[in-house]
Amino acid sequence: MGATVSSYMHQNNVIWTGVKAVSDSVTQLDAALGGVSQTAQDQQTPIVGEEDKKVLARHDYEDEIMRIAGQICSYAAKNNDPVLAKETELTLAQLDKMDADTLEGTGRLVSARATTNLAGLADYTITQTDVKGLDTMTADFDTVKTAPRTAISKRAGKTKQLKPGVKSVKSILRNQLDKEMLLFKKSNPDFYAGYQAARVTVDRHGHKGAPQPAPAPQAAAEK
Repeated sequence: MGATVSSYMHQNNVIWTGVKAVSDSVTQLDAALGGVSQTAQDQQTPIVGEEDKKVLARHDYEDEIMRIAGQICSYAAKNNDPVLAKETELTLAQLDKMDADTLEGTGRLVSARATTNLAGLADYTITQTDVKGLDTMTADFDTVKTAPRTAISKRAGKTKQLKPGVKSVKSILRNQLDKEMLLFKKSNPDFYAGYQAARVTVDRHGHKGAPQPAPAPQAAAEK
């Protein structure tokens, strides 16, 4: 959208570079087009990758929760602590059914119980290093669990930004460049006609069937 006009103007820059108003408008048009192009690319960025990261992180996180919780549960059974045993008796099926926030809360609970019973868990090869590792995984999971939603929100924001960007391009064309090009209507009618053809492409939203203007012969604007 508008790229055809920009391309046409640059192909024939010898004609208009001496006219500062036109030169300034072309610079503004290029900047506006660049902003629209970048926003469009950002808006189309796939979010599947973020969801994949979340799935992989959750898989590893659940495994680590199960590994440590299983040792705590066994320790609780040997020491006749039914409360601790109930808190840490988990299955992968249970973890799989938990929403992300509940799973994270479970990870924090297992870490807390491991810390409290760390001395007794030495026989189960659970050390402070294991607890810190679980805490790190909890922090990492906290980051990735919202990544897909964040990506969707950002993309929605980019979609909203597209409309004013396109509006800016149209405004530069209609309110500035269209009027400034009248300078060449008589002095260089071929160049002016080519510009009008390029503008038809914009007005038709870049329809592929729109004619592509040929570079106009070089000429100077009327003084």
